Order: sequence, then structure tokens, then C-alpha cells
Amino acid sequence: MNSKEAIDERYLLGQLADGDLAAFRLLYDNYHNKVFFYILRFTGSRQLAEDILQEVFIKVWVGRDKMKDIRSFDAWLFTLAKYKIINGFKRLSLEHTVIAEIAGNMEEPVDATTQVVDYNEIKRALQTAIEQLPPQQKIVYRLRREQRLKNDEIASKLNISPLTVKKHIAQASQAIRILLAKQTSIPVSLLVIFLKIF
Repeated sequence: MNSKEAIDERYLLGQLADGDLAAFRLLYDNYHNKVFFYILRFTGSRQLAEDILQEVFIKVWVGRDKMKDIRSFDAWLFTLAKYKIINGFKRLSLEHTVIAEIAGNMEEPVDATTQVVDYNEIKRALQTAIEQLPPQQKIVYRLRREQRLKNDEIASKLNISPLTVKKHIAQASQAIRILLAKQTSIPVSLLVIFLKIF
């Protein structure tokens, strides 16, 4: 990248930090192909690569206020992609573990389609359980599990203490385990795995 491009990128990162959607779009247009093929090289799956690419740029937008401090956006972006790839494989591994455990706990053998349907039903039950949480618990839980924010990031975002965040997550996790146990036939031991996935 030449000096002019570096200056332009720093300018765009500054604009992005201020919430400029056009700056985000320009950065996305400049990098999404390179990042996509980088992810694809490791995953071998276009669908998984697209999902991880989306996660990468969601993270860019959610963390846009910190973009001014990034010296090399290129290096930062590919490092983020690498961690998202690792997390993607961990998630897939956990999902396969859960499906195998569910199949192992069934008296009758089932085919792969049935396993996926059962898995998706449990996934829906989990979303229903999350919806039943008290408002503050639900917000904290979603920021932690869906956006993968750290406790101190959530505390800062919601203007509450990290200890309160920790308490909300613990209470929400317990409430979800209880609700899932009532709504599904999944063994309690497997609920912990589901809560790690989502």
C-alpha cells in the first residue's frame, strides 16, 4: 500500500470510528474478497467462509469506535479472521459432539436428517428460553453469547459493573437450563454444551 492509500485508509478508519456507514462500505468493498478467500483456504467451505466473513465485518462495525487506534487495518483484519476461523471450527466441533450425544441417547437409530431436525428444534427452544428472560438479563446474555463481548465491554456498554454483568450471565444461564429442561427431552448434561455453542 502506498503512502496516499495509507492516508486514505487512516481517514476512512477515522470516519468509521465516527459511525460513517459510507466509510465502512468502502473498507468492506476493498477487503471482503481478500478476507473471504483467506477464510475459504482454511475452511474449504464457501458457506462457512461466508458466515465467518459476515462475523468479521459485524465485529468491525460493532467495534468501530476503536478503529482510529489501529495502525494496520489489513493485519488487524486478517488476525480477526484467523480467530473467527478457529472459533468457527470450535463451534462446528461442539455441534457435532451435541448431535452425536443426542443420537447416542436415543433408543432407536436415526438418520442424519432427523438428527439435524432435532438439533434445530432444540436451537429454537433455546431462543424461546432466551426470550423469556427478564429484559436486562436478556440484553446481557445476548451481548455475551451472540456478540461475544467480554464482561467489561458489556459493563461499559450498559453502564453497569462487571460484577453485575457476571451475576446476570449466571442467572440467565441457570434460568435457560431450567426452561430447556422443561421444554425438551435433552439430558441436563448436554445443556451446558448448548450454552457454549450459542
